[in-house]
Parts: sequence; C-alpha cells; structure tokens
Amino acid sequence: MFVLSDIDMAPTVYETGELGPPDLDHRDTLSVVTSPAEKSRSIAMIEVSNSTYGPPGALDISLGGQFAFVAETLRQRPEGATRLDELQQGDTIRSLRLDGGRSAVVDSVRIGIQPQAIHLNPAGDLIVAITSDADRELSFVPVREGRFGPVSSFGLDLEPSTGFIPLKATWVQWHPSGRYIAVNLVDRGQVAFYEVLRAQNGAISGIRPWGNRVQTNKFPFVGRFSPDGRHYITSDVQWGIDTVGFYGVQEGVLTTVRLADVGATGDAARHTVPHIALGGWGAETIAFSPDGRFLVTSNLRGTGKPDGSRDRTEHASLSLYQLDAETGRLIPHGEWPLAGVLPQGLAFDRMGQKLFVGVNRYRNDETPLGGAVEIWGITTEGRPALAPTSDRIRLPAGVHTIVAR
Repeated sequence: MFVLSDIDMAPTVYETGELGPPDLDHRDTLSVVTSPAEKSRSIAMIEVSNSTYGPPGALDISLGGQFAFVAETLRQRPEGATRLDELQQGDTIRSLRLDGGRSAVVDSVRIGIQPQAIHLNPAGDLIVAITSDADRELSFVPVREGRFGPVSSFGLDLEPSTGFIPLKATWVQWHPSGRYIAVNLVDRGQVAFYEVLRAQNGAISGIRPWGNRVQTNKFPFVGRFSPDGRHYITSDVQWGIDTVGFYGVQEGVLTTVRLADVGATGDAARHTVPHIALGGWGAETIAFSPDGRFLVTSNLRGTGKPDGSRDRTEHASLSLYQLDAETGRLIPHGEWPLAGVLPQGLAFDRMGQKLFVGVNRYRNDETPLGGAVEIWGITTEGRPALAPTSDRIRLPAGVHTIVAR
C-alpha cells in the first residue's frame, strides 16, 4: 500500500485560506506499507512534495511496484508562508525508486501547471495527466524503468470557462482496455472520452473523441471505470459559486455512464446514462472492489468546517453501493460514520475483503503521526455492509491518496 501525506494544509484551509502550523518533524511524505497484516507490517517513509489541493489522484505505482510516480500540484510552503495563496503552483511529476531506506527520486518531468490527477495505463508504459494549463490540458509521459520520455501535450478545445467554477477539468482515468481515457469536465458537468492514438514505436500521435460527451450532474469531481470496462461512475459533489461558501450542498450524486463497446466508432460509439443515485456529502473519493461488484465512497461531510460553522460535523462517513453490471444501477446498502477528518483515499486489497481508508487526521489527537489509514472489512452475506476494525496504520498528517498493489 502506498500513501501520500501533505503536511502543509490544515483541514479548514478551504474555508479560511490559512495553512496549518509548520511541522518541524515531518515533510510531505510517501509512505510504503509492505503488508496490511499488523504483525508482519513494515512502513518506509520517503520525503516527496505533494498536495491535497485537488482530487486524490496525485499518485500511481509501476506494475511491478518498483517505482512510484507523484504529481506536485502545489509546491511545499516557502519559509514564513501562512496562507494557501502563498504557495507556488507545481508542474512536475517525480519518479521514486522504492528501495527501502535507500529510496530516492530517479527522474522528474514538467507537464503543465497544477496537475490535478495522473494515471498509469494498463500496459505500464504511459502516464496520462490532467493539468490546469489552458490549451494543453492533457499530457502523456512515456515511462520505462522509472525514467520518463518526451512529454506530449494536447488541448481539449474546450469552450471558455462558464465562470461557474474556477477549473475546467479535474480528473483523468484510463479505460481497462488501454485504448481510451475519460476526462471529467467539472465546470460544465460533463465527461469526455478520448481514444489515444499511438504509432508503431509507441509514441503518442494524437487523441480523438470517442463517442459523445456525457452530461453528468454538477461538478463531477472524480470518476472510475468499472473493472470490466462497461461503465464509468462519476461522483458529482454539487459545488459551485452559486452555493453557500462554494461547498454548501450536503448531498452528492453518482452518475452511471454505460459505455459504448470497445472499438465502436461513429454512431455506434454512443455512451448513455442509465442511472443516477443519491451520493454522500462531499464524496471526494470512490473505489471499486476488484470484481466490480461494489463501489465505496468516502464522504467529507462537514469535517473540514471551522469551529462555529453551522455545517461543521464531528464525523465523516463511508457509503457502500452494489453495481448491477447489466443495468448500471447502483443499489445503496448504507452509510457508516467515520471518526476521521477529511477522509481521502480509498483502496481495496487484492481479494476485495479489506478496504483501506485514508484519514487526514483526527480531532483532539496528540499522536505525533496525525494521519492514518483505517482498515475496514466488507461482508457480503445477507445485506452487504462495511465494518470497521481496530487496525489503524498511523502515518504523517494530511493523508489524501492511496494506491494498493
């Protein structure tokens, strides 16, 4: 399990603009947890700049688990900085060799300002990134043995921003076939799908739309393909300048997109929306079980609100859904309270029996390592349910992205 922690950002930063107090003992960290079993567990911590300012998609891992790729959305705070707007924009992906105590950065590449999310293709040789750079939002980075090749960048020919929200796109994912990508266009409530064209030598020769854009609900912050590649689910968090404090809506929506068949072109490449479901409040992270049967969301709720806010809540939550692979319908099975503040990052183990839940930090917690990954179980007999365990992996504060292999 691989976990990013951002030390600089306090949970209330999105409301107040104020960073947390400087941590003299820790820096931004990638934690490598070698075993989920408590008795045999070991943890290596590697310093690498990263940021929670964006969706939980700043990390991916090579297929063999030898290298980690980390996107830097915002740089680490300069000396004396106390506010979010004093942080400089990042533009870099770094490759780290994972070699225990000798782990180190082996390569870096500039891809465009404020990368929002990165994802390694199923073949393991090409990273896609979505950035905030106008007219070159998409970047593709070849990678081999941890070393990066020349970057290919493409504009998405997007219409001018509506002004509804300050970002155009926040999320990108590879389809399981490795032929297509999905891009979440948050300012217009859509998902666009593109075919990635490659020459015989593997170089990127271009991208072209695959089928129609799909209208989701408001602010489709993140999304995931089902493991069988038949559906794409977005978490539409309903944020915007027309809500109280931008984050003022206390419900979300999950939109199911039924995808065209792989290889379909022309009128046959038609994506449709068969179902929507009521989602959690601030569901910034979603994860499919390995078999594609279940979808879990971690819901921020009001845990990032400052003291005195009417929307402040003590607990966050997790929600469990079951996907009908034929109809695309998401069947809700319940919502469970989570004691942590601003939970981001979700990952199942290989067997789909354990769920790793990232926790930014806990309230009134005196532990030097303020963040954590909680380990939950999932039961499938009778009505499916999530169940907390007593196992909790303590990590540096600011946990926000998890990848499990």
